[in-house]
Amino acid sequence: MSTRRVFGAVLVFVAAGLAVAATFLTAYSVQTELQGRTLRFEATSWAVERDDFRGLLMFGVIKFGEPAVAAALVMALSAVLAFRVPAARVGSLLGAGLLVGVAWSAVGTLQAMVDQLRELNAPVRFDLEQGDGVTLLIVAAGIGVVSAVLHQELPRRVAPEAEAAEAGPVVIHQIDDEPDDTETPPYGYPVIVEPKND
Repeated sequence: MSTRRVFGAVLVFVAAGLAVAATFLTAYSVQTELQGRTLRFEATSWAVERDDFRGLLMFGVIKFGEPAVAAALVMALSAVLAFRVPAARVGSLLGAGLLVGVAWSAVGTLQAMVDQLRELNAPVRFDLEQGDGVTLLIVAAGIGVVSAVLHQELPRRVAPEAEAAEAGPVVIHQIDDEPDDTETPPYGYPVIVEPKND
C-alpha cells in the first residue's frame, strides 16, 4: 500500500467528518429590520434554530442532513474496507459524488430562496446569508473528491526501458531440423514439425 493511498484514506475520513459536522451548523439565516426591531431566522439541516417570524414566511429547513451523513458513511466504510478489499475503494468515489450532489442541491435551494425573496416585493429588505453549514459542506465535497481520487491509486506509468530491465535478457527457443521428443518449448506443448518436401 502506497503513501498516496493511505493519505487519500485519511482525507476520506476528514471529508466524512466535515460533512457530518456541516449538518449541525447553521445552513442559512434571514434577517430583516422592521420598526426598529431585528427579526432573524436561522436553520440547520435538521431543525429551525431561531424563528422570529413565527412561521409567517416560507422559510424552513434545507434537508441535506440525511444524504450528507449517508455520503459520509459510504466514504468512511469504503476507506476502512479498502485495507482488506481493494475493490471497496470505489465507495469513496460514490460517497464523494453523493456529497457533491448534496452540496450542489443545498446551494441551489439557497439560490431559489434568494429568487423567491426578490419576487416577494416586500416593503422591507430581507438579507439571506449562506451559513457555515453549507460552506463547510462545499469544502467537504471538494476534499471528498480529491481524497477519493488519491484513494484509488491509479497504476503508475512505467518507462519502456524500465520494463525491459525488469524482464531480463530475451530467450529464444529454436527447434532443430530433425525433430525428436526432447524438443519441447517452455510452455510444455511439443511442436509438430512437418517434414520438408524437397
